[in-house]
Amino acid sequence: MRTVTMMKSKNSAIALLLLSSFSFSLMQSVVKLSSAQIGTFQQVFFRNLICLFVSLFFLLKRRNSLFPPRQYLIPVAARSFFGFLGVAALFIAASNARQADVSLLNRTSPVWVTLFSCLILREKISRIQVPVIVLCLLGAVLAMRPSFDSAVTPLLFALLSAVSSGIAYTMIAFCKGAVDPFCVIFNFSLFSVILAGLLMIPSYVSPSPYDLMMLLIIGLLGASGQICLTFAYQKAPASEVSIYNYSGILFAAVFGRLFFGEELRWSTAAGAVLIVGASVLAYFCTRTDSGSNTGSQKK
Repeated sequence: MRTVTMMKSKNSAIALLLLSSFSFSLMQSVVKLSSAQIGTFQQVFFRNLICLFVSLFFLLKRRNSLFPPRQYLIPVAARSFFGFLGVAALFIAASNARQADVSLLNRTSPVWVTLFSCLILREKISRIQVPVIVLCLLGAVLAMRPSFDSAVTPLLFALLSAVSSGIAYTMIAFCKGAVDPFCVIFNFSLFSVILAGLLMIPSYVSPSPYDLMMLLIIGLLGASGQICLTFAYQKAPASEVSIYNYSGILFAAVFGRLFFGEELRWSTAAGAVLIVGASVLAYFCTRTDSGSNTGSQKK
């Protein structure tokens, strides 16, 4: 019974991560569409502002505390800081380097999640996870076909984004079952809104009605992606479900075609096959292992 419950929880986490990737990929397209008129930190500010109000609403409705228990203050603070750093670094990198290069480096975040989950959460890395991660990375290389002819500094920001996100997602998993997910989201959003609000002052631009609409869409998609991601990492071990973040590459390819007329190359299709294949392999191997464990327990 316990194994069945764990599988349902993991399946739910996978679905939430897929929805999160979809929301974040669509948000990234909107960010690109509005980047000519709106500054980076102004976009980051609105990305988290709506999320702040949504999380505050649910916390007040549930009559839960706005802040975590004392023993979880540091993990939540670390999630907030590294989460903001990851978003800001990604936006800066995307504005100054080739999108393929940035996307490839940023998609290494699941690898960092697995590493930090092992180091910080003491989660064990199963034998199947190693080839799955390798396949996902190869798929990312094929899908994005990076040239790495960008300037070094923006690429360092892209890598910084991936590492920071890896730490942030691991901290979400650390708080699993002990801190209300909306409390984690509220503190991250509050920290990001305050810091981005201060940083956007020098380059603030009064938005037109169209720009305001784009900023609101960024905020709504950011809130949707953030909520789904936070609940996903609190429902299953981070090292087991983080690979499904690679689905964002597929969504990005679709949105790139729809909004910017980017052609779907053979390399993108080949990368998609590797990524989806690795994810399916991990899913069914985990189910087989869980089934075997259940049979052993019954005996």
